[in-house]
Amino acid sequence: MDVQNILSEALHYQTLGFSIIPVGRNKRPLIDWKRYQTKRATSEQIIIWFKQFPEMNIGVATGAVSGIVVIDIEKDGSTKGFLPTVTSRTGGGGWHLFYKHPGVLVKNSARKIAPLTDIRGDGGYVVVAPSLHQSGKRYEWQISPDDAGFEELPQWILEKCTDDPEVKKDWEKFSTNQVVEGMRNDTATSYAGKLLHDLSPDLWESAGWISLKDWNSTHAKPPLLESELRAVFESIGQKEKEARNKKFSGGKTRIARGKALVSCLADIQPEPISWLWPGRIALGKLTLIAGDPGLGKSLLTTTLAASVSKGYPWPIEGSLAPVGDVVLLSAEDDAADTIRPRLDAAGADCSRVHILKSIQEIDVEDRPTQRMFSFKRDMMALEELLASLPNCRLLIVDPVSAYLDGTDSNNNSDIRGLLAPLAELAAHHKVAAISISHLNKSGIGNALYRTMGSLAFTAAARAAYIVTKDKDNPERRLLMPAKNNLAKDNTGLAYSVVTAENGAPVIAWESEPVMITADEALAVPESNDERTDTDWAVDYLRDLLSNGPIQASEVQKGARQIGVSKKSLRRAQEKLSIKPQKTSFEGGWSWSLPTRYEGVQDTPSKTVGTLVTLGEEGNLRGRPDHFGNF
Repeated sequence: MDVQNILSEALHYQTLGFSIIPVGRNKRPLIDWKRYQTKRATSEQIIIWFKQFPEMNIGVATGAVSGIVVIDIEKDGSTKGFLPTVTSRTGGGGWHLFYKHPGVLVKNSARKIAPLTDIRGDGGYVVVAPSLHQSGKRYEWQISPDDAGFEELPQWILEKCTDDPEVKKDWEKFSTNQVVEGMRNDTATSYAGKLLHDLSPDLWESAGWISLKDWNSTHAKPPLLESELRAVFESIGQKEKEARNKKFSGGKTRIARGKALVSCLADIQPEPISWLWPGRIALGKLTLIAGDPGLGKSLLTTTLAASVSKGYPWPIEGSLAPVGDVVLLSAEDDAADTIRPRLDAAGADCSRVHILKSIQEIDVEDRPTQRMFSFKRDMMALEELLASLPNCRLLIVDPVSAYLDGTDSNNNSDIRGLLAPLAELAAHHKVAAISISHLNKSGIGNALYRTMGSLAFTAAARAAYIVTKDKDNPERRLLMPAKNNLAKDNTGLAYSVVTAENGAPVIAWESEPVMITADEALAVPESNDERTDTDWAVDYLRDLLSNGPIQASEVQKGARQIGVSKKSLRRAQEKLSIKPQKTSFEGGWSWSLPTRYEGVQDTPSKTVGTLVTLGEEGNLRGRPDHFGNF
């Protein structure tokens, strides 16, 4: 596995909220890492470490800084009895079990809960996949943090690893006093009841019985015979089972267990995917659009809303948007002076666009109060709203980070928990749910890792798009697909922002697709050598096409002969705004230079060329083409 792949994983873990540190093959930190026990390293710092230590492994500081506590089990130890959670197989053949940090100080502890088992809490660290162990084997996820959430740290483990008085107060009478004859059986019974009540049944035999034996040998004077202690343990276990069965059966004793619900695929009728924007945005699914501030993401959402409200044709493909209602959650733009003028400029039917302003509640004194919508608390209210708009086709959340209600946006499992109900709601009402997010500043080339916060935002979306500037023409905006799980990858789109008659900004789409990838659009500026190659390719195309169109195959053949790479040729094509033209039904294409290329200004406060007006069907009149002509 190359260094770039390990770096990508390290940056991914950083987006999950882990505090990353560089470690060597011997598992020792390569830096003085104390500061990263309380503060997470930035993505820029992680990249610097990889340049400094090209063969470094990935370490994660445990404790509150990363939100985890890890059970470290050696090769000959056992995972039996531990609650299943995010799990890694270590390079040395052992196990790491990752639990959610409880919010109180958890001390690192050696072998106090089970043989060959340590606790990595606040001030500790572990090595994570795909790091290479000195044995030559890699660390591997068995249950990765992308696939499951961290389970709560069991109370019986926490009690052994913290000095927090609130946690320990219920256990102090068992752990601090010496119990003499005459009190041993009663105290053992109370302690067993406390243990088994706080543990899940699958941990009774391992953790519960081990803890009871430890208590007996340490605090009972003299200790009870093991046969007596076992009788107490089994008696309490039977009573606890009966109590749990009664609790879950409404007073009637029954076996409390889960039931697997299974559907046979032969009984499921296949359905085609329904589209809001064919091949790009699906109805009933989540879609993500991310970009840096100031690039017109919110303007893009009002354009989508206008298209749905009136059934306008989508750019490039020309298919018509399904006519329907739109629900908009906007935390950053004012409805009166920003959103409504933009909708008017885009030709929207504003009677079909609805803004969810706030959630109204009644306080303890029966007075109405209002607060911001929350994904944690208000999915039922959103369900009722969508049910009242049976023709709703689009739900826009702008930005999604404004409605997390305190949830850590870097916590993968928490974000999955918030987005899952939204996905179910979208599917039930056949609504395309589009969430808007910002990009992080990691600088990594893979577009999928550039969304702010947890990767769960991107993972939950069935399609994700990146909005960015064209590096060769900063006045031009690119809407690039980063992922699409439901259709063949589409080309990107380009647009400019012009000013409508009412003074509001409006999007003018280009009529041709963008052929570069999202990764290329987000790539850092080229080095001087790469820039020279691109400039060389530009000179080649200008000279070759100066006398008129040339078959694309001949253009590419000539480029290969003079050593121009495909990447440089593609960049030169974009830089010169060369749009391939089809010349035959058999698939022939030709390249030609545009008559002129000036770019289009997108400053909303300045009208470009002439005022943009709206025709009767809502289409832009005077819309500039790609070369700035009206």
